[in-house]
Amino acid sequence: MTQLVALWNISLLLCAVALLALAGILLARLVSESRTVRRTEERRRIVGFLMDGNQSPIPPPRGALEQDAAAKVTLELAELVRGPERTALLERAQQISIHRILMRQSVSRSAQQRLQAAEALAMFPKGRERVRQMLRDANPDVRLGAALALAQNQAAPPARELVRQLALGTRERSLLSASLMRDLADHDPASVEELLTDPATPPSTRLAALDALAASGRVEHAPLVAKMAGESAHDRDLLARIHHALGRIGHPSGHDAIHQGLANPAWEVRAAAAQAAGRTGLAPAAETLGGLLGDDHWWVRFRAAEALWRLGASGRAVLERVAREGQTPAREAAAVTLRERAA
Repeated sequence: MTQLVALWNISLLLCAVALLALAGILLARLVSESRTVRRTEERRRIVGFLMDGNQSPIPPPRGALEQDAAAKVTLELAELVRGPERTALLERAQQISIHRILMRQSVSRSAQQRLQAAEALAMFPKGRERVRQMLRDANPDVRLGAALALAQNQAAPPARELVRQLALGTRERSLLSASLMRDLADHDPASVEELLTDPATPPSTRLAALDALAASGRVEHAPLVAKMAGESAHDRDLLARIHHALGRIGHPSGHDAIHQGLANPAWEVRAAAAQAAGRTGLAPAAETLGGLLGDDHWWVRFRAAEALWRLGASGRAVLERVAREGQTPAREAAAVTLRERAA
């Protein structure tokens, strides 16, 4: 009998626990739905005000949930517009103290919230000084995010200062550093050029700076990049990237460096130089490129054949001659290129 009573009591206890768990789930569901409704209503209210230039100012967001929703929707809208429309949107956001909300979020214990605050604050002229202070944040992701936000809004410190503060290329090796360099090269190319000539610049950061200058396509960078080719003969990886950059910039001031690269002992450099010769229209190198059709490395042969085709009539004449009279594998490289291009 005692055992039956014990089993009965245990069953009642388990039922009570199940009922409490069910009640907890229902309560959590109600709280979650309530928060979702509040967040949705706040987003609708903020969007309506920010997008309607004729609407009278509304009360600033009050609760923490509403403030977080308002900050997020402001950032989302600001990223969708540019120019005068963004300026007007940010001015209206200031009227309801969004920048003050972001200021408070920038000292949050949550790294994710600090990062979000940095991205949005950098759009507000009044908030950029706070974002510059966040370059010394304890979290590396927040530091890098703050730098990216400042660069995207053309308010970043010089590139050399950012490299030092963020320890780019040493402790900080995020792939986002390449994106940072591209943003810096767009509005402050001189400071990015300084990184190429500074011996203290880590190798990976120098490569990122080189790629950023090449991606900008500005011909004024070509002389410096060509000069680097002469100073980097000992570093074949860097030298190959330099020739890629010369090809992307496409300016004749790099022709001498490209000529030298075609005879470099490293096949990576020869391949990059061949590609650059085609992209920059280096017609006097047609015969040299014809010689590379017989190179030991397939990639060099491919780049040389591709470059000859890009050089127009003079390059195609070399391809046709090698296809008729050349030795294997030069003859095969030329013939395959001619067939593929003709098709």
